[in-house]
Amino acid sequence: MPSFRVRFKGMLNKSEGERLSAAGIVLEGSERSELAGIVGVGRPVYTVSLEASSAEEAMARVREALDPDTGNFSDWGSEPA
Repeated sequence: MPSFRVRFKGMLNKSEGERLSAAGIVLEGSERSELAGIVGVGRPVYTVSLEASSAEEAMARVREALDPDTGNFSDWGSEPA
């Protein structure tokens, strides 16, 4: 099955991170969404990876794992890994 990366902006808390892990979704890292000089500010952009049959399925599985907190996240995107 192909691998995909899903990116989204927000603030993950511990329980949301645990739900991603329990769903077999790997948190690859995060980066600040904006810079003020050399200092990162703004909400982080997270990148997770998982196996799915399509980019749409990958995004849906990440949203499902974060449900009901998906309203806390924005700027969703998915691409092949």
